[in-house]
Amino acid sequence: MLDLIINYLANLPHYFITSLIVMTGIATFSIIIGRKISRLDVKAKPSKLITTVMLAVGGFNGFVKNYVGKHWGHVAPYALTMAIYVFISNITGLVAVDSPTQFSAITFSMSLTAFFVVQSTGLISQRWRHFLGVFQPLAPMAPLNIVSEFVPIVSMALRLFGNIASGALLLGLLYNLLGWLSIVVTPAFHLVFDLGFGLIQTLVIVLLTIIFASMKVSEADFEK
Repeated sequence: MLDLIINYLANLPHYFITSLIVMTGIATFSIIIGRKISRLDVKAKPSKLITTVMLAVGGFNGFVKNYVGKHWGHVAPYALTMAIYVFISNITGLVAVDSPTQFSAITFSMSLTAFFVVQSTGLISQRWRHFLGVFQPLAPMAPLNIVSEFVPIVSMALRLFGNIASGALLLGLLYNLLGWLSIVVTPAFHLVFDLGFGLIQTLVIVLLTIIFASMKVSEADFEK
């Protein structure tokens, strides 16, 4: 049994290991910063790092609140964690590591997470009435509405996968074609495909998650 476990762990996909490292890093950083903030003296001056984190989280929470209303506290933690994970995963190519998000297994995991956030927000806001939305505006449209609930899972996953994988493929071709000259030419392409496209795709998947979640919120739950 132990041999099977060791063999299984030894043959895990490299992108899965990278993904675990990224998630562990995010969790560790969050726990450390959270403990420091919880123990912070009201009269004490926080460090620049803690101040930056608090401002960033506060700004993000305010942004989500504008879209989701009083249920922002449910959406914001998922959306922020997703943003950090996707962005870090997208730019791992800068340190010569394959980006986890260039593999469809990871991107579909992200889109399923987004689907959970969207549907759970609807359930929290509208309770059982959330399920009646599939019959709007006409009952015969229920099958089409049900399909439309699941289409974003595929579209978000393929969008993220396609953009990151295509960038990795182009960079791989450049390395093979240029040889030793690649160390001079490819850094600029890494900035475009890894950093630039990575940031854009992070914004896209997070914004879509927040917008789709806001569409499930009852009008009465938006704060005036």
